[in-house]
Amino acid sequence: MLDTESDIEHLSQPPRGRLVGSRALAAWHYPSFRRLFWAQSLAMAGRSLQTTIVGYIVYDLTGSNFLLGLVSFMQMVPGLLLAPVVGVFVDRFDRRRILAVQNLVQGLGLGFLGLLALLGWLTVPAIAATVVVMGIAASFSYPASSSLLPSLVPMGKLQSAIAINAMLGNVSRVAIPPIAGLLVDVAGVAAVLLLGLGLYVPAAGLVMLVPLLAAAAVTAAGGPLDETARPSVIGDMRDAVAYIRSNRMLRASLANDIFPYLFGMSHTALLPAVASDTLNGNAGTLGTLYSVTGVGAMLGTIAAGVLTGRGLRGATIYVGMLGTGVGLLLVAIGDTFPVIAAGLFVTGLFQMAYVIQSDTLVQTFAEDRFRGRAVAAQSMVNGLMPIGFLILGTIAELTSTSGAFAVAGAMLILAGLWTIFLRPEMRSLR
Repeated sequence: MLDTESDIEHLSQPPRGRLVGSRALAAWHYPSFRRLFWAQSLAMAGRSLQTTIVGYIVYDLTGSNFLLGLVSFMQMVPGLLLAPVVGVFVDRFDRRRILAVQNLVQGLGLGFLGLLALLGWLTVPAIAATVVVMGIAASFSYPASSSLLPSLVPMGKLQSAIAINAMLGNVSRVAIPPIAGLLVDVAGVAAVLLLGLGLYVPAAGLVMLVPLLAAAAVTAAGGPLDETARPSVIGDMRDAVAYIRSNRMLRASLANDIFPYLFGMSHTALLPAVASDTLNGNAGTLGTLYSVTGVGAMLGTIAAGVLTGRGLRGATIYVGMLGTGVGLLLVAIGDTFPVIAAGLFVTGLFQMAYVIQSDTLVQTFAEDRFRGRAVAAQSMVNGLMPIGFLILGTIAELTSTSGAFAVAGAMLILAGLWTIFLRPEMRSLR
């Protein structure tokens, strides 16, 4: 928090002459948002490194698609189970402090795994137990960071803020996996795990330096309700359920994410198998596959930013689903690097355009006093992804990796067609 109200007001005003007229970069005008950006840049780099190295280690130790999916499930299932409680915490406490603690716990988790690797004690059960703890911390990340954004930029610039954050995540997805793969081949897994510690811990400190807009300073720092006015935790959750049930467009926006997260996002758990078995590659190959997906996602992020305010919200939702499905089917039929890379590029492109629009819809249709719980509800729907890890891992184990990608692609295409023909509230959304 800044020292004076005038300081906060100064940070809330976009400076003249900087990136004027850019829809996609409108949120960058706000210094408060830029400060969060630099903290998130370290955290997202740590997250990309974590995703790459944990999957690589598990598949390298076991060669099992099922265990690959199971560890991914254990890493993310806390987000599904804890979402209602997380939403209450996000609406009650300083969202910056929540993010700081979350980053610290995840950094210490990677540091602990790095220590085990140095001692030669790194096993799949140790990894699984550690990622559960890290997953509990990570379950606070998306609700807290997303709910913080309206405290940093005006609502009219929110899609731009979401797009810039997504761009940051995609840059990490492009840059970090190849670096992680190279470090594994040169220095070993312990060095990569300890690098993650060095990314998360500074992010924990930097996020506490983020100032808030004057109008949002009290709300975001202490929650939207005075202490004496707050109901019990159960009461907060009950109020949130009633609010979501009464808000038709918020319900529809939350429903969008069911198939994209259950089948679309969960394909990432199988990339180590694609790199190793289909392409006969190593850690560097895996890093390249993640990067190709990230390049596509980066372009999808730019497209989503450019589409801000152009009245194509519903179209972006169903086109995103259809395009993601087509990309996954390309991966399914591919047995060479060019075809698989093309499929992952297309997947990343349409997937990110969809995600940014979906996130913006939830933020738009939720009132501020329910924002943390609404975003946590979205996080709970997004928590279907670890169930998708298990489903696709099991399909891959029983059939093949390409069979699992084919199922995922078909389900996304069906979801897009369902939206076009049977969900008029989304199809006609402008």
